[in-house]
Amino acid sequence: MSTIALVEASADSTHYYSSTYLPRMGMPTLGAVLARAGHACDIWFQAMPGFDEERLFEYDIVCISSLSNTIDEAYRLADALTAAGRTVIMGGAHVSFLPDEALDHCPYVVIGEGEDVLPALVDALARGGPLDEIRGLAYRSPDGRGRASISATAGLVDFERLPSPDFSLSPQVAPGNTPPIVTTSRGCPHDCSFCSVTSMFGRKYRFKSSAQVIEELRPLKHRSVFFGDDNIYASPRRAKALLRDLIAADALPLRWSGQMTVKAALDEEFLGLLRETRCRIMYIGIESVDPETLKGYGKAHQADAIAHCIENMHRYGIGVHGMFVVNADDGPDAVKKIVDYAIATDIDTIQICALTPFPGTAAYDEFKGRLLHTEWKYFDGMHVVVDPSACTAYELQMTIVRELKRFYSLTRVLGAYRRGRAWRLKYRAGGYYIARRWVRENREYLSRLRDELCPRTRTWRAGEPIVAPEPVPGGVSR
Repeated sequence: MSTIALVEASADSTHYYSSTYLPRMGMPTLGAVLARAGHACDIWFQAMPGFDEERLFEYDIVCISSLSNTIDEAYRLADALTAAGRTVIMGGAHVSFLPDEALDHCPYVVIGEGEDVLPALVDALARGGPLDEIRGLAYRSPDGRGRASISATAGLVDFERLPSPDFSLSPQVAPGNTPPIVTTSRGCPHDCSFCSVTSMFGRKYRFKSSAQVIEELRPLKHRSVFFGDDNIYASPRRAKALLRDLIAADALPLRWSGQMTVKAALDEEFLGLLRETRCRIMYIGIESVDPETLKGYGKAHQADAIAHCIENMHRYGIGVHGMFVVNADDGPDAVKKIVDYAIATDIDTIQICALTPFPGTAAYDEFKGRLLHTEWKYFDGMHVVVDPSACTAYELQMTIVRELKRFYSLTRVLGAYRRGRAWRLKYRAGGYYIARRWVRENREYLSRLRDELCPRTRTWRAGEPIVAPEPVPGGVSR
């Protein structure tokens, strides 16, 4: 039987969550699925202490998952392992939409959700079975030139039947030190223009049972836990029932945080349950304070609901991390208005991302002709990668930097204390540090935006015109 390594690729760069890294749940879930099928596998997280790249060469099969901003490192690993004769399989959002690109670095690409596809591929490789019968797979032709075929997409997996993520399969995770993250749902019906969740996981919500969530929380009761759902309020009835079940089962963590919509903060019953279950802070996709921009993003909330959201959250003693996205047609004034608003409404912490057209999103289709480049490591939300219409890319980038520094000024860090929310000092201090470290790390990129970019032709002066790769239409499980 082949030995298998599952690897979550990472990149050594500063971003909004640099100081609060938590692994994604994909590999631990796939590991549990493979282990249940009788396969020997280990899980490796490149961003966690104890990662040993040399150990990867001891496995027969290495599966690598990556986002767009970590894909360069994933391809480097894939190239080295393939050259050493290891069988490499790649998966994740980026390669699901750009399988042709990935097939230059590995022979197999799992498209979309992998819990059904990967075990079928591993079994087919073991017995020499046909690959064209596996739904959701792209693979290289025998002559090694390009894509052989991309089979019919796989259906969405039955999320409730999946085993819980198994971090014990990782040599990097000590017993009793499971990463404090739990994900209870997949999917999203909202289809925001800059988000690939819908294309990756479908527009219908799928949920774990309360019983399974409770069992996953049991080892984490003494920890601060992050719920990794894209929207914990996906189904209001289910969200409130889950929180009541956690209370009844005495399965509440020390405190917790998660992600939700602006609309959720208008539900007083839900807010009461957040307070009762010791929710500390919620990450809320506010995106913009401009009504027209919100409409263009496909957001479900209205601009006038944002102030009510923040006020209600604070009234219940719950913090707000406001997530904003600067549109490619916004100018410096739009960025300043975001920070003015955040200061005026006393949002606890914020992030301001430049619109990033990730492959597989509606934004990619809309803005691929305005991309400054396709250097994927910069597709992390913190770098301007689209040619703006209202100013130069350098002006927009520096405005975001300047306004983040204004929000996370030393004066605002020291004045962050609020009764019952003393943690704001630490959180804002983290923002102060990250904003300034990012500038130090990205001086070269800032210089390129200022000195080397030709906005009218959208090329770097030393390079060729940008041609964005075409994502596979409908190539992801729907």
